[in-house]
Amino acid sequence: MLAFDADPVLREARSIADERRRVRRALRSATGHDEAAEHRADLASLDARLAAILDDPDNRELVDRALVERARVLRLAVAARRERTARDATLASAHAIVGRAVAAGRAPTASEGVRVRELRAAAGAESQRGWRSAITSAERRDGVLEALGALRLREAARQLRGGLLETAQMRGIISEALPAVLRGDPVLLVGETGGAKTALAEHLSRLAVGGEPEFVSGYGDITGAQLIGTHELRAAGGATVSVFVPGPLLRAMTEGRPVILDELNAMPAEFLKRLNRVLQLRPGDAFGVQEDAGREVRIASGFAILATANEQTPHRYRGLDRLSAELVNRFGANAYRVHYPDTGLGYDGFPVENALLATAAVVDRRGELPPGLGVDELFRVARAAFISQQVFAGEHGEGFGDYVSTEREIDGRPGLEEAVLAPRTLVAILQKVAGSAGTVTLDHALTRFVEGVMHREDRRVLALILQGQGFRIG
Repeated sequence: MLAFDADPVLREARSIADERRRVRRALRSATGHDEAAEHRADLASLDARLAAILDDPDNRELVDRALVERARVLRLAVAARRERTARDATLASAHAIVGRAVAAGRAPTASEGVRVRELRAAAGAESQRGWRSAITSAERRDGVLEALGALRLREAARQLRGGLLETAQMRGIISEALPAVLRGDPVLLVGETGGAKTALAEHLSRLAVGGEPEFVSGYGDITGAQLIGTHELRAAGGATVSVFVPGPLLRAMTEGRPVILDELNAMPAEFLKRLNRVLQLRPGDAFGVQEDAGREVRIASGFAILATANEQTPHRYRGLDRLSAELVNRFGANAYRVHYPDTGLGYDGFPVENALLATAAVVDRRGELPPGLGVDELFRVARAAFISQQVFAGEHGEGFGDYVSTEREIDGRPGLEEAVLAPRTLVAILQKVAGSAGTVTLDHALTRFVEGVMHREDRRVLALILQGQGFRIG
């Protein structure tokens, strides 16, 4: 295969084509006559350079052959991707059959069971499509893999824009927790800060009802009245009347929507005692609204409670209380620990999920990186993020001792007390760099992040981790 980086002529032609695309985008967004004229002049210059290359018959033949091969590779990659998409859709159909039965509170019928087995068998069957036989060389194979990687990046970027990068861990939790949400059972997501617990809860809610959930933040002195509803004075017919205004929990019950209780262990103990009873309710049950003179409402289908909570780690997450065993037991088997990406990988391993997250955070809709951010930088910051996450979580794998003081290691404390380059933080830093049009380097953005850490020892450890990956901090 003639790759566009394998020959100087092809490299130049591709460079010109890439710049033409950037100039054309700039021209479409030009706001003034002078700016537009400048872009048109640049475009004309690029067209002339490309025409000069193609005037040579040998160069034109070389480019034409490369374009033909590139088109063939893209068709093979699209065929492979469609096969994967069809397999996923088949599995989704099987899950939907089970989900409908679960939502109705019944077991699947015999015919539904047969259909589910057929669909799962079809999804697992070896493909009979002919695209594999068209891969006749190592170069073409590598080209297809590269194209599939670009497609995966575009998909990952789209997922991230939607709120959640669907890693293997996330897909596993979704497949198990979604039937519980459909039944109306409460679900608890526990994990360290910035690990996408809230994003996962929102994603589950949207999958369950196809709409937005109610949302309650645990921070602050929230009361049962704020959650369920309260009376307000309103003007009506020249008089002042007391009107009951439903809160987010009651709206979710009556409208058939999930409610997310974010940071459950930051909520007051008095509120959690009231919540104990609510966690036992399911769609179809009646709920007596004490705040509205005991008025009874019937809980609509689609209602469920999804709660998030931070890990109970000493010296961390000030203002959080330990959840009682009674409260946790209300969630039954529907409590899931949400780990940081790549958890379980050795400190010397390559963090695939963090690297995918880092790249998806900055690629454009074509799957291409912005100017000024290279693959090497992204892989290095992904490794730094992975190491910080494992040190923060106290994963005592091979290499942990390089980032933790002897005193902390003896005490069994994590190497980072309060700060971590969590997935959420990693995305924010990279998007700041990508959105700066080259004015902010990744070294500078990471330095700003470290300087903003209040804990002195954490600043030292984070700087050590980042410098170990070749970043200039300070």
